[in-house]
Amino acid sequence: MYFLDTTFIVGLLVSTDQWHEPAVEIYNQIKNEELVISKLVIAETITILKNKLSTKDIREIYRNLPNMFKIIEDAAFFDEAMEIFIKYNSEISFFDSMYIFLMKNENILKLVSFDHDFDRVDGIIRIH
Repeated sequence: MYFLDTTFIVGLLVSTDQWHEPAVEIYNQIKNEELVISKLVIAETITILKNKLSTKDIREIYRNLPNMFKIIEDAAFFDEAMEIFIKYNSEISFFDSMYIFLMKNENILKLVSFDHDFDRVDGIIRIH
C-alpha cells in the first residue's frame, strides 16, 4: 500500500510538470498496488493544478481521482495533524503533517512524493 503525495499526483497528471517522467515511471511500477490519497490531497492538488491546466481539465481530473485511487476521509484528524505540525516546528507543512498522521493511522509505510521534507520523518519510506 502506498500513500500518494500531491507532488506525485501533479507530476503524474501534468505532462509539462518537472516530475512527470519519474512520476510515470513510479506509477508503472506500483499501479497494481493499493494507492491511497486523502480529501486534503485532492484539495491541494486542485489548488496547484489551477496554475497548470484549464478548469475543464481540472474538473475531469477531479471526477476521475476516485476511480484511480482509494480516498481516505481526513476532516476529523485536523487536531492530530496540528500536533505533528507543532512537533516538527513548522518545518513540515500542515498538509504534510496530515499525510503523516493518516499514514501512521492507516499503517502505510510507503509514501510516493518528490517533497524531501518527508525525509525528516522516521518510519516513512519515501519513494521518489
